[in-house]
Amino acid sequence: MAQKPLFESYISKAHQYGSECAFSNLFVWRDCYHIYWAQAHDFLLLKVKRNDVDFYIQPFGGRDEDLPLLMQELREEHGGQPFEMHGIYDFTKERLERVMPELTFVEDRDNWDYVYLQEKLATMSGRKLHGQKNHYNAFVKAHPDYTYEPITLDNMMECLNFGEQWCDEHMHEDSSLLCEKYAIQEAFLSFEQLELRGGAIRFDGKIQAFSFGKKINDDTAVLHVEKANHDVRGLYTAITKEFAAHAWTDVKYLNREEDMGKPGLRAAKEALHPEFMVKKYNVIIG
Repeated sequence: MAQKPLFESYISKAHQYGSECAFSNLFVWRDCYHIYWAQAHDFLLLKVKRNDVDFYIQPFGGRDEDLPLLMQELREEHGGQPFEMHGIYDFTKERLERVMPELTFVEDRDNWDYVYLQEKLATMSGRKLHGQKNHYNAFVKAHPDYTYEPITLDNMMECLNFGEQWCDEHMHEDSSLLCEKYAIQEAFLSFEQLELRGGAIRFDGKIQAFSFGKKINDDTAVLHVEKANHDVRGLYTAITKEFAAHAWTDVKYLNREEDMGKPGLRAAKEALHPEFMVKKYNVIIG
């Protein structure tokens, strides 16, 4: 947590919209993904281990002319062996191509971020979102007594308990939820320090959905987690709409992160019709 100001001096930039630009993301996943960091030549470097693969996230900061030197030193760190770099945004890809034109980049579609206009999610208006609006209306009709509430100290433990239970109930379908459960716990333990914002929906006397995220620059927020009772039609749409409308009136864009190649998650994110995608690329530097 002590490195938060340092990290954000590199990653909280106006032209950076990716989910990796949220310090809160790096913090809550730091143990699951074995995240290490270093500074070199005015670059911020992040090393990650995911699915038994070690790789670096794209470098932040620095000067274009120093990138070849940085890559050479990383190669030496690996005993002269090739190493992988993931999560490279378009503008960083262009930086690398200018000084290292021999590199070959591969699109990592499963990790592209979905970025939406806050106004559209907050209103669910327009022909493209007609189906989503119908789901929301069905939810409101079935649960006219529902309430939306911001996540505060008063309801934080209830939201945490709901999130833990949700992960436990679905872990047989997806073992990665063990790490997500841990990340949710970490987020709620440091909610204020991480400057997170959250919202929840309550009906029938209990929390039935919640979401939280982090503002990363003047016009963009990254939404980290969204959990809802699967058995209630339209509830996911409701928490998406209410959270956008109540918590994020000061931003233009909402990044709802990647789909990880999961067909159901991809269909759900595409159904909300993103304004644009944050494309990401991988490269092997040998």
